[in-house]
Amino acid sequence: MGIVKLIIIVLFVWMGFWLLKKFRKPIYRIKQKSSSNIMLACSVCKIHIPKNEAIIQNNKAYCSKEHLE
Repeated sequence: MGIVKLIIIVLFVWMGFWLLKKFRKPIYRIKQKSSSNIMLACSVCKIHIPKNEAIIQNNKAYCSKEHLE
């Protein structure tokens, strides 16, 4: 009977750790960036820049005035 009790105790401890791991919230969370931080590729040099910093003309994004011309 001793080995059966040991196996049952080990199973309960294992289930406890498994449930704790499953339902524990992660310590670090990565926040979703808002849609204003969408990255666009420059039509000339293909460098990625934030949408709010891009120069958009004719549905194309540019990283600088030089590339717009």
